[in-house]
Amino acid sequence: MSTKNLENCNSLILRVSSVISDVLWLSSVLVLLTSGASATRIKYNSFDGGGEDKELHHRHSHGQGDRMRRDTIDKDVEDYLTKFGYLPQSDLETGMLRTLEQLEDAVRNLQGFAGINMTGKIDQQTKTLIHKKRCGVQDVSIGFRNKRSLRVKRYNLQGQRWSHNNLTWSLMRPPRSGYISRDIVRRELTYALNVWARHTLLTFTETYEDDTADIQVFFHRNYHGDGYPFDGPGSVLAHAFFPGAGRGGDAHFDEDENWSELREINRQVTSLFAVAVHEFGHSLGLSHSTEKHSLMYPWYSTIPQDLSLPDDDKQAIQHLYGAQYEPPTRRPATRPTQYPTTRPTEAPLPENTPLYKLVPDKCDTNFDAVAVLRSEMWVFKGKYFWRINKDGGSREDPMELSSFWYGLPSDIDHVDAVYERNDHDIVFFVGKKYYILAGNSHLKYGPLPITKLGLPETLEKVDGAMRWGYNDKTYFFSGTMYWRFDEEIQHIELDYPRDLVMWKGVPYNIDAVFQAQDRKTYFFKDKYFWEFNDKKMEVSASSPMQVGEYWLHCPKEIHDPFKQAGQTSTGLTLSSQRYQKILTLIFLLLLNA
Repeated sequence: MSTKNLENCNSLILRVSSVISDVLWLSSVLVLLTSGASATRIKYNSFDGGGEDKELHHRHSHGQGDRMRRDTIDKDVEDYLTKFGYLPQSDLETGMLRTLEQLEDAVRNLQGFAGINMTGKIDQQTKTLIHKKRCGVQDVSIGFRNKRSLRVKRYNLQGQRWSHNNLTWSLMRPPRSGYISRDIVRRELTYALNVWARHTLLTFTETYEDDTADIQVFFHRNYHGDGYPFDGPGSVLAHAFFPGAGRGGDAHFDEDENWSELREINRQVTSLFAVAVHEFGHSLGLSHSTEKHSLMYPWYSTIPQDLSLPDDDKQAIQHLYGAQYEPPTRRPATRPTQYPTTRPTEAPLPENTPLYKLVPDKCDTNFDAVAVLRSEMWVFKGKYFWRINKDGGSREDPMELSSFWYGLPSDIDHVDAVYERNDHDIVFFVGKKYYILAGNSHLKYGPLPITKLGLPETLEKVDGAMRWGYNDKTYFFSGTMYWRFDEEIQHIELDYPRDLVMWKGVPYNIDAVFQAQDRKTYFFKDKYFWEFNDKKMEVSASSPMQVGEYWLHCPKEIHDPFKQAGQTSTGLTLSSQRYQKILTLIFLLLLNA
């Protein structure tokens, strides 16, 4: 046989072999399609996007089979399950096929976490859930994969926490969409942080564009360099990173959302406050919760009520950082809760102790604090207090603090300022601490540092505190400055302190301030007081006046014609000193005459 014929023969053999291989492959495929195999596999590879979605059939002997519709768990659903931790990301990276059983387990776990029927099917309830606005942080912690019986704590601790409690935060990149201003963003973020602070030992201090701050806040859109791109309006609203180095603690918000200062859930806008409270929970170390009323529930659905944490969140955050308040233990539980009908018996004083050195003379003293509590005027001096009648004059001799204010520690010897809040709790300031009482016998919270309220560390004490009826805001006074306090978030408002000169005619370093039952505002210093005109923002023409005469019905003093209001009880004015010098000079001249 010639060489050419031999080559033709070999070529023919190769072609026949190829045809036979193709026939055998097609035969095997037909067998797989008709065999009714018990372990059906998904027919596309989710890593490369797969191909056309097809149906697989499992026929029963009577000829009627149950359809397994591949389109019930499509690629979008699978991506959602992977994105939020219900399927391993590694499957996408390695190209591993997933069984229908795996996918249904993942759906069932998603349904269990959300608290809806655990059918394992993409029913209407599940479709609605998947399309709801939510946080971008994974629901399922590392290592949790496709467990048939979902068993998780309602609250989930991520395992990381800050090693210090005095955290700093900074708004690094405000939104540029124009929906909401930088100042409103700062205010809402401050409110959100204080929801967590009021229940723990945490404090938060804002710094300006500080890249060393513990918690840094950014508004971004789409891809922004952290591997978790945003998706435009709706769906993922924000994400945050657990405590740690680098991005640890940072919170990112989707700039494409229609952010609002409104504190309600609606379709038109997204509450920045509600989302920020949730994200800062992650910044502090909390994972998502399965409790629908929890602020850490993954889906956007809850606004904090009265700036208080639900029990689920409170237990979680206090587990990490401790409770802010300790129950009072200084007083026995048998303390009476009502005002005593008879004055308690006091221990006898040493015979050589002058009584006037212990008990203040109401007609020759200044006041440490004045307030209207439970619709009644109270005056505090040292460790004593008086209750003042509506028409003036005290009801009784001064009583010791410990004889009525049982909720205060027994070693407190004075009160710097006191006022009653809108919720009728009573706040006492003593030096750099404050106490909150519910009535006279129940210490609700305290002692707490005044820095918890946002007051500066350098402040030694609060001179006066009041709820001003003109705008129903709370004000603190100390030295030459004053602050406005937001009762809703329990923190000093932005842009304070301000100089006391705004309150025209009121002296610096006041002793006390309060608003009386007649809705008039009064400031006290030394033995004088100033009536303040709230509308004109200045003291009245008749001010200052003598404290004892007006409030305690003391007899009128014989006034030195050279004596000026504001003179201390021990000092002399310059005019009075000159007057005495003139008298001395005349006396000497008469002696030498």
